[in-house]
Amino acid sequence: MIHRIDSMSEAGYSGNMKTLVVECPDQIHADLTEMVKQGWVSDPGQAVVEALRRFLESHRPELISEQVRRDVDWGLHGDD
Repeated sequence: MIHRIDSMSEAGYSGNMKTLVVECPDQIHADLTEMVKQGWVSDPGQAVVEALRRFLESHRPELISEQVRRDVDWGLHGDD
């Protein structure tokens, strides 16, 4: 399923916003510009906010701690 986000409010964001200045490689900028041209996102900022949201969601401290615990347990006790 492909979901197109047309606005920050549709993505679940409202209220005050902060400004971030981001430097990125030329190819990422070109790819992002193409996504905007094709209408997948309304502007580059929207895509960056969505990417940050997904990153933060998948890298919550409790998830990372659990992964470390599993790795240590595997290292100490193995899986075989």
